[in-house]
Amino acid sequence: MGTRHTAEPLQSKIWQLDQDQSSPQGFLYSCSLCDEILVLSKLFINPRKVQLAFSNICPGCGFEINKTLKVQTSTLPLGRRFLTSPVCKDPEQLIEPGGSFEAKLSRGSTLLRDVRSDLPSGIELLDETLVLRFGQLVTLQGEASNGLSHLLCVRAVYPLPPGLDSDVVFVDGGNVFDAYTVSRHAFSLRLDQERTKLRIHLSREFTHHQLSGFITERLAGAIDECDARLAIVSDITALYCDPDVKEKREALDLFSKDVRSLATLAEKRNMIIVVTNLQSRSKVMDDVLARTAHVSAVLEDGGAHTQLTVTRHPFLPTGKTEIATLDNQTLTRYL
Repeated sequence: MGTRHTAEPLQSKIWQLDQDQSSPQGFLYSCSLCDEILVLSKLFINPRKVQLAFSNICPGCGFEINKTLKVQTSTLPLGRRFLTSPVCKDPEQLIEPGGSFEAKLSRGSTLLRDVRSDLPSGIELLDETLVLRFGQLVTLQGEASNGLSHLLCVRAVYPLPPGLDSDVVFVDGGNVFDAYTVSRHAFSLRLDQERTKLRIHLSREFTHHQLSGFITERLAGAIDECDARLAIVSDITALYCDPDVKEKREALDLFSKDVRSLATLAEKRNMIIVVTNLQSRSKVMDDVLARTAHVSAVLEDGGAHTQLTVTRHPFLPTGKTEIATLDNQTLTRYL
């Protein structure tokens, strides 16, 4: 392969990389917590190999890599195909013949299949496609996203493993929280229904100013107080697009700031924040969600089936999508 990791050390932080878009494309493996760069490669490498190569410890912050590893496309220095952090003792183990592939203009399904979701829903195909990881802001578009968010709440409360044994903060911007649905999921998972509901901390907001204030001023404290690993913000555009909102420009500015705040909070607390948007009310706001989130997906109900389309994910090359068709019986059972 002509590796050059010893001749030219890899920069340690993402922001130090020269992102010349005319340069060849490759895959960048880094820590989402401290932006420490681990590997930059022309070929895709199974993330589990990267974890093993660094003994599952980030050299920058010391956190476990399996909880913080981020994979994204990136440009490569001219003439380079493979660079690693000097801490990596045996770079050659990362590039076994036939174990990797180059970034190409094709669907990214094989990028996601070997990565485990930190918060599995229990629907195998959905988990293989969506792959929720700590440190991510996840936006889910479509009516079915509300049901999925309730299922994820209960799965977060479920004991380890496969749950998180965690409390949840549910910020109900769309007035869509359904205690009956939570009880139904808890019953199916053989959890105490009342105790499960008590571990989901509900905050209902009734204006976009209230929602904005909670996100920027109170959400972090609420998360810390109950040690939540999951937060939900329901139907986020509903209040910002309310007909009673007179200052549309101000509402959009607040919305953009609040979504950025959620993304930063997910990274800093190394948790999952899920934002649902049950219907498209503003193309500009939809674009803000898709552009700012670490993971963006759309759930479309086709009657006999529901289609999940992942449009943005750290493990997918930029501009590529991942599509899974979930049969209606599965969704009826779980959502």
